[in-house]
Amino acid sequence: MPQPPVGIDLGTTYSALAAINPAGRPEIVPNGDGDRLTASAILFEEGGKVIVGEAAVDAAGGYPDRVVRWIKSRMGSPEWAFEVDGREYSAVELSAMVLRKLKQDAERTFGPIECAVVTVPAYFDELRRRATIEAGKLAGLEVLRIINEPTAAAIAHASLGGSPGTVLVYDFGGGTCDASIVRVAGELEVEVIGSDGDHDLGGRHLDQELAGLYNRRLKAAKGVQVPEESTCGDFQRLITQAEADKRTLSKRSAVRGAVQWGGHLVNVDVTREAFEDLVKSYVLRTRMLVENVLADADLRPEDIDDVLLVGGSTRVPAVQRMLTELFGRAPAARINPDESVALGAAIQAGSIMQQRGLGKLEGEAARRMAMTRIRDVAPHSFGTVAVEYVYGVERLRNTIMIRKNKPLPTTRKETFYTVWPNQEAIDCTITQGEDSDPNFVRKIVQGELLELPKGLRAHSPIEVEYTYDLDGCMSCTFTEPGSGRGRTFHLSPEQLGVRRREDAGGPVAFEDLTIE
Repeated sequence: MPQPPVGIDLGTTYSALAAINPAGRPEIVPNGDGDRLTASAILFEEGGKVIVGEAAVDAAGGYPDRVVRWIKSRMGSPEWAFEVDGREYSAVELSAMVLRKLKQDAERTFGPIECAVVTVPAYFDELRRRATIEAGKLAGLEVLRIINEPTAAAIAHASLGGSPGTVLVYDFGGGTCDASIVRVAGELEVEVIGSDGDHDLGGRHLDQELAGLYNRRLKAAKGVQVPEESTCGDFQRLITQAEADKRTLSKRSAVRGAVQWGGHLVNVDVTREAFEDLVKSYVLRTRMLVENVLADADLRPEDIDDVLLVGGSTRVPAVQRMLTELFGRAPAARINPDESVALGAAIQAGSIMQQRGLGKLEGEAARRMAMTRIRDVAPHSFGTVAVEYVYGVERLRNTIMIRKNKPLPTTRKETFYTVWPNQEAIDCTITQGEDSDPNFVRKIVQGELLELPKGLRAHSPIEVEYTYDLDGCMSCTFTEPGSGRGRTFHLSPEQLGVRRREDAGGPVAFEDLTIE
């Protein structure tokens, strides 16, 4: 039986999988425990079994050295690894285990699932996007497309009854925060105007602030405090409790927490007002993202017809109050903020599968998927470094090839020139960032050489082409047109953190793991 279209929200704290039903509507698919969300946490049991989900969260206090959480925040960091039982696992490999768990659980209902759309924060950079695609491959999935989380949420909003207009999608999740402006033209037609975000700003930071308060109260009362280390079980329990208390404070005006260490126990009463004072700087940072994306789109708060909440951290009353003050009305709450991203991703999967003739969509499902129209934008600017002359002085300049918020897909070609006669090579540098000064942008690829034919004159042309596709992934080619010599750049597995050092055992072999 052909698989239905599937969308996956690979989250920092929780992940979800949705599928398109025969009526063409997206539905969340419960996991093997019957839960609609799956904790993005992994427990490595002795003996080789891998447990993904809430059971891993529960085990973090007792086995802190065998549990890993918040993996998404490490995506695209090849120097980072989680070590257990003498081997290292990269963030890509760990993310693949979470995806494999979601895939396995859904297969109990649908049979084999071979492809899916997977979401990422709008402000994920090139490394993190490529790493997410690689994680999908390791999990046994063909990643049909990488789609931005706010875009997916806007698709769900439009599909499930949202009014047409200009929508601000405020996505405050467990580890990231994005703000996107989207035009909803119809039930299945959305166009992203612009995005801004921070890949290291989320609910887990609020948890850490509350846990830190508990720890300070323990020290004030007893003169001791819990070591704030990931390998300390008591600290992991403190973080878990702070996370639960944060949720309680979204419903009640006060909560009583407790912190225990070295035979000491202290109860801590925290009011909602005190908690909001703890986290006000984080809420302010999210407001600045919203104001930035409005300014980039040349829009004012009154130009926004609706504010859509995405992510569990949007339940914090201070967040909702900030948005209400900024826009003059309460945000929309039509869809569960934890589920909208997966629902929208499933709709995107249905549209792609219909276009490619994959699976077997019929009737209303086929009609709705054929009608879907989605337009996204580049979340970053990409460029290259070249020599320029200013008043006869030579200097390096970052030339932007693809501008932030450029509609996708897009391609740009530009001709640069060699500097001196008989130049033997050019330095191919690919940057990400908005500044013209190479010192203030991120160099994705640096120092790679394109060898040139002998005898070239000074100022010989070098053609450069940048392409940014619908997955939000960039590639570029440097070509010497006379000889046809060129170099095309894609990021390597090593840059993605897929392969570790040889003594780490190489990439994880999933066939050797039992994932539950």
